[in-house]
Amino acid sequence: MLIALKKGLQKLDLFGQTITLNMNRNDLYTTSFGGISSILIICLLSLIFSSNIISFFQKQNIYHGSEVVFSNDPGLIEMNERNSMIAISIDQTNFTITPYFDISLEQSILRIYVRNLNGTIDKQTIEIPLQPCTLDRFNNIFSDEGIDFTTQFNFQGIGNMLCPIENFTYHLEGTYSSEVFKFLKIVVKSCKSSEIINNNISWNPTCASDLDRQNYLNENSQFKLQIIQINTVINPQNSENYKTIFIDSDMYFPFVPHKLARLANIFYRNVIINNDNSLLPLEKIDKEEIIVRKAEDYRDLTELGRDTDDNYAIVYLRRSPFTEIVSRRFQKIGELLSYLGGFMQIMKVLFGFLIAFYNRTSMLIELANKLYDFKDEKDVKKLKTINTLQYIEHISSPVDVFQINGNQQNQNQDLSNIEWKDYLGKLVQKSDPIKFNFKLLINQLTFGFCFKDKNSQFLEKAIEKINNELDLHTIFYQLHEISKLKQVLLRKSQVILFNFSPKPIITLGIDQVIPSRLSIKDSKRISHIQKSEEEYINEELFSKLQQAYKDILNEINQNPTNLCQTNINLKLTQLIGQDIMKLIQPFQQRRNAFKLLDSNLNQETEL
Repeated sequence: MLIALKKGLQKLDLFGQTITLNMNRNDLYTTSFGGISSILIICLLSLIFSSNIISFFQKQNIYHGSEVVFSNDPGLIEMNERNSMIAISIDQTNFTITPYFDISLEQSILRIYVRNLNGTIDKQTIEIPLQPCTLDRFNNIFSDEGIDFTTQFNFQGIGNMLCPIENFTYHLEGTYSSEVFKFLKIVVKSCKSSEIINNNISWNPTCASDLDRQNYLNENSQFKLQIIQINTVINPQNSENYKTIFIDSDMYFPFVPHKLARLANIFYRNVIINNDNSLLPLEKIDKEEIIVRKAEDYRDLTELGRDTDDNYAIVYLRRSPFTEIVSRRFQKIGELLSYLGGFMQIMKVLFGFLIAFYNRTSMLIELANKLYDFKDEKDVKKLKTINTLQYIEHISSPVDVFQINGNQQNQNQDLSNIEWKDYLGKLVQKSDPIKFNFKLLINQLTFGFCFKDKNSQFLEKAIEKINNELDLHTIFYQLHEISKLKQVLLRKSQVILFNFSPKPIITLGIDQVIPSRLSIKDSKRISHIQKSEEEYINEELFSKLQQAYKDILNEINQNPTNLCQTNINLKLTQLIGQDIMKLIQPFQQRRNAFKLLDSNLNQETEL
């Protein structure tokens, strides 16, 4: 029960470790080129990330969208001095002192039409008094924008225009078909001083004479009603100052009394701005409403005048049936992390392909050089079979090669000579290795079509051999071969004892390592920074090699009747090759062979 529970818990483990092969004692193969490239990519990403992080905390990354909603019964909007300051005049000299016409503004909740259920309509009109515009009222509005309005006030001639009285308020609501319809009406009619005194307490001018008005008409052919108003432009993509107040001065309405009348409708739409100011996934929305007049929110009608006309120009200010909803929000922390992560993945894909390809090719080249020697087929000497023993024709008898003498002291002194060290290191590396160069890189990138030389052919064949040896079928086949050898070489009782042999022991002291070609290559790789080339191979290594060969020859001499061991020993002496056999002869015999062997090695390297 306990074992079953343990196995069940093991199946639920989410943090199981992946089992992989290692190379050079690491689970990842890395190169200097990959390290330099990684540093450059990290620096580039750091620059990009830092700018994005700074922009994030400064709230410069804005996401916005807008929606326009239509309604047959648009809601109420309140217009006042702060959001809808208006100035009206007739385009003439000294309008506020000697006007040609009278201008009336009929109440801010100016004309209210209430459509009763029985179909009758009640009308109510309240007139808003007008007075000459002053600079202070406009400066109070634009001071929040950091703008001194003095220059524009004088340039636009706003001092010669009329504005509603201070602290005015009026409403716009509904349409003609709504139950409640509120709008503003600007009317231009004949100037009569008595009416001006009665209706506009704050403005008490003297009307211009009929002659002056006629002279102006003769010179200009028409009169113009001019309307200047505060308006707002919205730029939702701006992190700050997304709304800007400006003077809208493009509304002119020409008219000629009793000949040409003007009728215009100006629509104002309500813009609702929803600002989400939070950087966290939680919403924190601030709602703001702004009144805006857009260029398309305008309808104009010109008609022929009549002798009975009393109103020469009428402009209606109405509520637009369109409401615009603008949503603004800052970039969230999750979106920033997602963006940076995605950008990092793109960088890895763009640059990682070349770097990964370089690392993979370097790994295959290093692995091939460690596992195999590379020679042209014409340079490979075919070994004779051990049964004929014809390999002895190329070298002297193994027994004669190493004549054991009792002068061990002289041999130890010979071992101190550095000459054998250089030779043994060169002998281990004597094959012509595969070199990673530009041609080989292009060859691999073009799938072997370009620069197909001997170097690339060796690599191609080595990769093919490595892939074959790493094949699962080949690995299991080799394991089965080892099991078969155990059955062939050992009896059943020996196999049982072999299976119960102790595991390798790990101690805290210095491990006793059996020397091999691989250990020499690894010691060169590891000690390359710390030691000079002469210190790569120590005397102990050479002594072990020489002693091993001595022991083999002793067995051949002392036990010639043991044909099985003799055959194995002879195979080993053949397998190590002629060069190493001559190397491990006594120093006096080796000295003359060094020059010949060294020249042969140099020739092979040049090939």
